[in-house]
Amino acid sequence: MKALIVFITFASLICQLASAQNADEKKQPLTMAKALKLGVEDLTQYTDQSEAGQDNAAHLYATAKRIETEHALAQRDLRQVIEMSHWRTVLAKCRNGSCNAAYIINGGGTMYPHAANRNGAALEDFLAELAKRMPLNVGKGDPKADKEIDENIAFLKKIKPLENGDTDSGKTAKAELAAIVKDQEEHWTELKSMLQKVPADDAKKIVAIAADSMNWLKEDGGQ
Repeated sequence: MKALIVFITFASLICQLASAQNADEKKQPLTMAKALKLGVEDLTQYTDQSEAGQDNAAHLYATAKRIETEHALAQRDLRQVIEMSHWRTVLAKCRNGSCNAAYIINGGGTMYPHAANRNGAALEDFLAELAKRMPLNVGKGDPKADKEIDENIAFLKKIKPLENGDTDSGKTAKAELAAIVKDQEEHWTELKSMLQKVPADDAKKIVAIAADSMNWLKEDGGQ
């Protein structure tokens, strides 16, 4: 019994020391280099393992990656940083809009806002690769990319909210979804116009990252 008590006391002490160490680590400065080295998952040691903590970790990583990309791009041509910002804005709106639509059609759920909050990390990884080829060569886009955008817009126009449309909550959900779909149509249309000015290979890659969340929306019961 005494041995058991000693073991429990020792284990408790170890846990307390680990907790204190984690608390101290959170207080330490977090540099861009360290955030990039740790990645999204390990950055939770600077936040926590909760859903909100994971959101914050993704935001920290995305911020570090964006700064790294923009700095490297600015060394070549500052104007391309502005061009990159345009791509980032449109792509983020397309990706996050899918999460917002999924929230409505499935009657809520915390997973959708969390997905939107974490979208930035994957997007910044993609933009970092795109930046290496900027300024992009002039092209005429890709017919398959245009078709995928048209199909995504058509899909969005067909989705319905989960609630009964005759109830007050159903009418609200329907109105909210209609507003999201209207915005999404504008964002996807803008992206389509942008893609028609770049090489086909780039157009394919860009529409793929934009449609990533849309594919998830379709799998999640939107059809």
